[in-house]
Amino acid sequence: MKEARTAIVTGSASGIGRATADRLLHDGWQVVGIDLRESVSSLVHTIAGDAADSQVIRAAMQRAGDRLDGLVCAAGLPPNERWDDADAWEELLRVDLTGPFVAFRETLAALAAAGGSVVFVGSIVGPSEGSSRAPGYAASKSGLEGLARSLALIGAKDGVRVNVVQPGAIDTPLDPPRFPANDRPDVPLGRMGTADEVAAAICFLLSDDASYVTGASLRVDGGRSIAPPALFNRR
Repeated sequence: MKEARTAIVTGSASGIGRATADRLLHDGWQVVGIDLRESVSSLVHTIAGDAADSQVIRAAMQRAGDRLDGLVCAAGLPPNERWDDADAWEELLRVDLTGPFVAFRETLAALAAAGGSVVFVGSIVGPSEGSSRAPGYAASKSGLEGLARSLALIGAKDGVRVNVVQPGAIDTPLDPPRFPANDRPDVPLGRMGTADEVAAAICFLLSDDASYVTGASLRVDGGRSIAPPALFNRR
């Protein structure tokens, strides 16, 4: 019988992180979660703490074991309105950019032992569009792209793949929408996405079906990043 695969998922108690943990559990994976609060699922072994803290990552590794098949970095801070606040800038970069770097560094040996896969949860904000509200958020998500491509080169010799998903407008509590979830004039598909739809993309990148995919960015945005400017002015 094939041994169950093991993944660490940061931000596992809500939103995209929770949806990913739930889907992995459904697919037979063992999941160790990291979140500031306890997981709502009794099947997820949760480490309560800061996902950008190396000691918290090590505690998760003790639970996961010496081989790690997947690492999903979904923990993150949302955009904020304090664009010129130096402390807000530092905290966004610490959590949204440095956190995934720390997680990769601490788990690389276990990922290499299993030929595992890493997925960072980025955003179309930064790589595809700027943000006057939160340049720190845009900068961290842009940096995540370069980080993933660089870590993909570092991990390649051990068969470790590193990719990014770029969600667009997703119906989670992270960032309240400007329009109703099912009536989005700024999205060609006309609606917000769901956390489950992003989780499906993440799980594809973790799977053997994506065994020749590394250093890539997969947009999950309903076409928002390709929308003509006129679409944003319909209201």
